Amino acid sequence: MEFAFLLSRVLGEPRDIKLSAGEMSKRRDDAVQSIVHFAYDNVPWYGRVMSALGISPEDIQSAPDLSLLPIIEHDDLLSNSKDFLPRGARVEEFVELKTSGSSGAPRTIYHDVEGMIAGWAVKLRERSLREKYVGDLKKYRSASLSMEGDSVERVRAHMRVSAPAVWKLLPDSRKFSAFEDPARVVEGLREWRPERISGYGSALGRLFRYVVDSGMDFPLPRLVSFSSDSLSSTERQIIEKHFGVPVLGVYGATEAFSIGYECGEGEGYHVNEDAAFVRIVDREDRDAEPGEPGSLLVSNLVNRGTVLLNYRLGDVAALIPEPCPCGRSLPRIRLLEGRDNAWIERPGAPPVHPFRLSGPLNRLEVGRWQIVQPHIDRLIVRILPTPGQDRAALEASIRALVREVVRPDLEAEVEFPSELDHTRSGKVLSFVR
Repeated sequence: MEFAFLLSRVLGEPRDIKLSAGEMSKRRDDAVQSIVHFAYDNVPWYGRVMSALGISPEDIQSAPDLSLLPIIEHDDLLSNSKDFLPRGARVEEFVELKTSGSSGAPRTIYHDVEGMIAGWAVKLRERSLREKYVGDLKKYRSASLSMEGDSVERVRAHMRVSAPAVWKLLPDSRKFSAFEDPARVVEGLREWRPERISGYGSALGRLFRYVVDSGMDFPLPRLVSFSSDSLSSTERQIIEKHFGVPVLGVYGATEAFSIGYECGEGEGYHVNEDAAFVRIVDREDRDAEPGEPGSLLVSNLVNRGTVLLNYRLGDVAALIPEPCPCGRSLPRIRLLEGRDNAWIERPGAPPVHPFRLSGPLNRLEVGRWQIVQPHIDRLIVRILPTPGQDRAALEASIRALVREVVRPDLEAEVEFPSELDHTRSGKVLSFVR
């Protein structure tokens, strides 16, 4: 059954470049209707909330109709996690995963096996792009810089037992800790010689900055792909321009595995909207205009474990209205620095989101940056400069930028640490309060 289901999901998946927007919308809306009927009939939270609002499954015929449902916040899931599971569900039959906790307390998410396979199937769209870089997807070697026991590792382990046909299609992979000394990572990469290196953007940036600064070398991969946290524009240039290795970003979450991917031709991430539909809302939770930054909501259309529709992930993004040069019909989003609840507070004035500072900071071509606000009257900007940068000039530019964007009377503290603070899961946040 597993192999037949896999084939039924996989056979047409990489063909999204050939599907029209109308054909893709039909696939998406069919998935929406299916998950909404399932949620209403089987999941306590949706049955209760939809009945209270006078909404029936027939009222939700397309993805935009999901806006009829309330937005699910992190606290809703923390306080009522069992209400988002099907009645009578046996959690031991699901895959239990925990979020990293970067947006607050870690949350437990359950995935059913068929939902995981369906999520993996749409991921073939992103994987098919790798063929031109790494060749045969079944034979290449991969290395990752992430955390021991993270969601990807647990899913791979579960696939090996419950979905061996899927597991056999995965490349040989070796994991290196995001906290590992870069010199030891380089030694390991020399031995393993992977065609692809993936992992946290911050860990990859740290690795390649170290290689430049130290003069060490290793057999370069054919492709670098990052996820979980950002890869700064300067770090990306180091990998692409200095080393000549192409870079692709992947966007996913514990709550919805395969949200989107970069195609390498146009800006932003293509959204797998027939598996993970995305909405962008403003501060009043109304649909944001195309190009307008807002809070990202995701609806996982394939998971029958922890069912999440209209769930606020906590990321900031903007819809890209223009068609992509690659010709894919999937919609695109631009991910922005910072979390949707991470605002720089100002006395007697509206807060400012860190993305107002991210563009100017990136244009200073620093290696990486981090903003810390321990108090409303104190702002610290931590900078990892690139070799040869004038620190005094950087500090003056950053202080002037903070006065212009945040407060004219605020003198920012500019620090140049050896590394930036990270969460227990290894991610580097752009804003810390």
